[in-house]
Amino acid sequence: MKNVMLVCGGESYEHDISVVTATQIFSKTRLDDVNLIFLYISRNGTFFVYESKKIDLKDFSVSKFSNKNKKFKEVVFVSSEKNKLFVKTLFGLKEYANVNIAIMCTHGGCGENGRLVSFFEDLNIMTTSGNFDSLAVCMNKYLFKQVMKGIKVPIVKGFRLKKGEFEKNKKVVKFKLDVLKYPVVIKPANGGSSIGLFVANNEDEFLEKISDAFLFDNEILIERFIAGAREFNVAVIGNGEKLRVSAIDEPLKNDEVLTFADKYLKSEGVKKFAEAKCSMAGQKRQLPADIDEELKEKIQSIAMKIFKALNLCGVVRIDFLYDEALKKLYVCEVNSVPGSLAYYFFSRGFLINNFVKELIEIAEHKANEQTKINKEFMPSILD
Repeated sequence: MKNVMLVCGGESYEHDISVVTATQIFSKTRLDDVNLIFLYISRNGTFFVYESKKIDLKDFSVSKFSNKNKKFKEVVFVSSEKNKLFVKTLFGLKEYANVNIAIMCTHGGCGENGRLVSFFEDLNIMTTSGNFDSLAVCMNKYLFKQVMKGIKVPIVKGFRLKKGEFEKNKKVVKFKLDVLKYPVVIKPANGGSSIGLFVANNEDEFLEKISDAFLFDNEILIERFIAGAREFNVAVIGNGEKLRVSAIDEPLKNDEVLTFADKYLKSEGVKKFAEAKCSMAGQKRQLPADIDEELKEKIQSIAMKIFKALNLCGVVRIDFLYDEALKKLYVCEVNSVPGSLAYYFFSRGFLINNFVKELIEIAEHKANEQTKINKEFMPSILD
């Protein structure tokens, strides 16, 4: 029997959505040879195992969460005890389980920027995400855009702005804005789920919204706004050697840009949040998107190119913008831990059990590749 952690929560604006994603996977997965351990990271970074056959999302809410809830058992990892999870007791630490694999459902924050992946892999626990460097690039939209330029993937024109830089270099920033021309999109460089994303139609709106954006990050991106652009998403699953690309999805938005509310709060799912229906899977969408074969092949081809170039693994979602008037396609970002793990992209004829099994096999392949690396150089200069 394999003990596999399903990891969610954490210090992130997307904490709640992360819990919903893990709940969906946990409640629907039934594998005879796999024991799923629901590992919850609280908002202050404490690790807990949540023990309940039926998950109550209210247990994880800000107002209801309590470490005194008997469903939550505080656990820790010990650096000298690889692969082992320990539970805290009145008499000290007690071994809870031997774990080799972690399925990452941690949206945003350290769950997507590679820090948590590195933590687990230092403990010989392989994850269903890319390596630290590839995740760090995906998380920082500015770094991601630089890499995309290097591999000749089209991106929307824009520039980076750090906190305090506008006050020091107003003339330079205003010149860059004049080159881009209003309206412009303002978004945190390290954000997700469209949190902290704004559109400024003129200088007054820019001055008002730039301060709001800096509440979410110390580094933001200013990009040209493409009026009437269609948004397309596609998922890729694999390990670099064996890849599958999904059908293309077109999210339907209620505003000029796809907002957090469009993704999570304006769907029917919000009425049944306690039943774990509120997620990207519940958003209004057209899947597959109504596009011609040429555009479909172009989106899927670029998605595969990005996946390979960034040395990703597991399942990711890649988001695109399409300027229909100019027939131009741009890549926006890679979501290395996508909402609902992008399962709904593959769900037609693909059982959740097979999906989870494939993620586990990807992590095992990753572990096997790690064992082939020589980590010692002999002779030692200290002998």
